[in-house]
Amino acid sequence: MNPVAWALLAITGLVAVADWAAVARPLRRLEYAAKPAVMAGLIGVAVVMRPVSNTERAFFIAALMLGLASDVFLMLPKDMFLMGLVAALIEHVTYIAGFRARDYHGGLFLVASLIALVSVAIFLPPILRALRTTKPKLVVPVIAYVVVFVVMVASAGGSGSLIALAGALLFLYSDALLAWYRFVKPLSWGRFANIIAYHSGQALLVLSLAF
Repeated sequence: MNPVAWALLAITGLVAVADWAAVARPLRRLEYAAKPAVMAGLIGVAVVMRPVSNTERAFFIAALMLGLASDVFLMLPKDMFLMGLVAALIEHVTYIAGFRARDYHGGLFLVASLIALVSVAIFLPPILRALRTTKPKLVVPVIAYVVVFVVMVASAGGSGSLIALAGALLFLYSDALLAWYRFVKPLSWGRFANIIAYHSGQALLVLSLAF
């Protein structure tokens, strides 16, 4: 990391806090501006930083752009959940490709796989039961998405970066919260916890590029 990257990360963090406040209030107009701005800021950090691998950075920038598109789809008033899901799925595939630029670490890959599988075994069944009742057409896409997400988390571990693994897990849990309060049960704190975990996860993934 260089001073410019740290400064841009700090500014992005302030925008993220504004987005969290917008979600908590709620202030929809501020959220519509701040949420995409956070991802744009993280893209900027990835562009100006000094990465361990330029190949990994290229894939991560592409993944962040897909994440930005997914964010826009998911926060629009019109229900575009499936479009957001597809963009996020491709985002995870792109992250997986980026992780392959590093040396493989089998032990951490297995640990990450176990954590991801246990987590999915806990939160996925209630979500699928709810979807079968309310939106059965989403069952197969959601299963496919979760499978790819588990591979992404495992790949983060396989890269040998604990920072990347922490980011991938926070990302996973943020999406679990999103699906839970959308389809299983509304939670008064669900959206707030979701956005904090999501931004923290993406930020850690970007930071992992430098270490």
